Amino acid sequence: MANETHTKGKTSYIARSFGFAKPFWKLLLATIVLNTIFSTLTALTVATIKPIFELIFSSTIKEEIIPVQSTFLAQLKTEFYSFLKKIVISPGDIASTLLNLGIFIIILFILKNFFKYWGSITNAMLEENIIKSIRKKLFGKLTLLDIQFFNRTQTGAIISTLTNDVNVVNSTTVSAFTGLLREIIQVALYFILLLSISPSLTFIAFSSGIATVLILRIATNYLRKYASRMQGAMADFTSILQESLSGFRIVKAYNLENHLNTKFFNQLQKYFRSSIKFQSIIALVPSINEIVAIIALVVVFLVGGGRVIEGTMQAEDLMLFLFSLFSIMSPVATVVHNISQFQRGYVSSKRVFDILDQPTYIKSGSKIPSKFYREIEFRNVTFSYDTGEVLENVSFAIRKGQKIALVGPSGSGKSTIVDLLIRLYDPLSGEILLDGQNIKNLDIQSFRNLFGIVSQEVILFHDTIENNIRIGNFNATKDEIIQSTKISNSYDFIMKLPNEFETVIGERGVLLSGGERQRIAIARALVRNPEILIFDEATSALDSESEKIVQQAINRSLQNRTAVIVAHRLATIIDCDEILVFDNGKIVERGTHKQLLELDGLYKKLYSLQVEPL
Repeated sequence: MANETHTKGKTSYIARSFGFAKPFWKLLLATIVLNTIFSTLTALTVATIKPIFELIFSSTIKEEIIPVQSTFLAQLKTEFYSFLKKIVISPGDIASTLLNLGIFIIILFILKNFFKYWGSITNAMLEENIIKSIRKKLFGKLTLLDIQFFNRTQTGAIISTLTNDVNVVNSTTVSAFTGLLREIIQVALYFILLLSISPSLTFIAFSSGIATVLILRIATNYLRKYASRMQGAMADFTSILQESLSGFRIVKAYNLENHLNTKFFNQLQKYFRSSIKFQSIIALVPSINEIVAIIALVVVFLVGGGRVIEGTMQAEDLMLFLFSLFSIMSPVATVVHNISQFQRGYVSSKRVFDILDQPTYIKSGSKIPSKFYREIEFRNVTFSYDTGEVLENVSFAIRKGQKIALVGPSGSGKSTIVDLLIRLYDPLSGEILLDGQNIKNLDIQSFRNLFGIVSQEVILFHDTIENNIRIGNFNATKDEIIQSTKISNSYDFIMKLPNEFETVIGERGVLLSGGERQRIAIARALVRNPEILIFDEATSALDSESEKIVQQAINRSLQNRTAVIVAHRLATIIDCDEILVFDNGKIVERGTHKQLLELDGLYKKLYSLQVEPL
């Protein structure tokens, strides 16, 4: 039963891979037609061997006589050679006949290569369209997936799927199929030609097919196993590469070069070993198949040669049969190879569809909130990660125009409140309301447009300063961008840069200081004119001077706005309307700065540790 399920799953993944070609059915059809014509012309070029040998050995092309009890294939062969005779033979003039035959062969090869060329171009267009389509669907799906998926999945594995696995899916399923179809057509045409010459010799020749099927059957499980190991190892070393490049400063600071080189090399070795084993089997299958086929060819040569000696078969027919049999070996080997490659395609298809089939838990509602009018309320909210419960029965409200601060020890649930507020997660129980409406019922993009967010880890892109700010609002005018930079205290330092707003700031904004990056992030949040500003420990990673400048920017941006501030440094939130103190996932204290100091509880303890010398 388990094997049946696995086989069904394998077939399903491969069959679904062919679905990527559906939007490009015209290209697929054109590829099939062009390859069919090419294969037919290829078979015809081999068929011209017989008249060539007749001219060489007897100086004439013999008249084809149709036997009384001839088969359909024999009649077809005779008709072809009668047609060829009418085209090339000049009675009594062997030189003209040779010339005509030579011209016919040249034209045949020109046509064959013409259709081969356009078949290759059409096939390349089909392949690239399919690869583009798969990557578009994958990336689109990734942008829709919940943050939980990225928390449990290696970035390198995702990159490997988008790059390597997509290529493998195309080359070992859809592309392999078109190549397989072309070769199968050639095999079929050669097979027809062989049958038209001698059915008995054809049966002897193709007795090797039984051995080929047995070889493929044995090789399949090994191919699938090593293909899976290859793709896994590639994902692992891609992850190491991605982590090493993104953490380059730490690599240098902690002298991790040798450690990472060893780690990366070990994963390369795993890929290398699996790849070699996979390729060994891939190479072994056609090699054994060819040996078996050659043995069959020799047997055909001996049996057919005996018939020629006996006078029951013409020498020209035997030569045509042997050439056809030899010509059929290459497409048969390609067919066997492509069938073997399907095992690798199955593994890569599974990895692609594992992403495409990922469920999305954060569903968008249909109601579109245009503004924030009264309040946001957390009502009995409980939430937990896989590691355990983070929030327990939390309730509070944020009224319009109010500035709320969330404080508490690390791991107490402050940042989780922010993640829940912008619907990166949904509560396990309880609800979050915007003006009395459960936020699950709201259109998620419109809802998130109400917020401007500045976090501790600022994510900037390898682009100009203006474009990084414009991410907050793609419709913003240049004046609005400038105004946001003035409020965020970033205008002056931007104007001192060589290209001002057109300065490219490097990956993750590496060419700017920490304080400058934070001020750009504030400008990005402000340019969308948000209803609610969120600052998630926006100054905790800065030095004192940068913190002072950024805090001034925060204070200016907060004027006449609703704000949620997650703070580690309590001196920055003493003017907030209400401070919520979290501990072990619960609100243990709440009030103004003055009220909380008078309580003489956790808040006062945390505040004293920061403002009083040790």
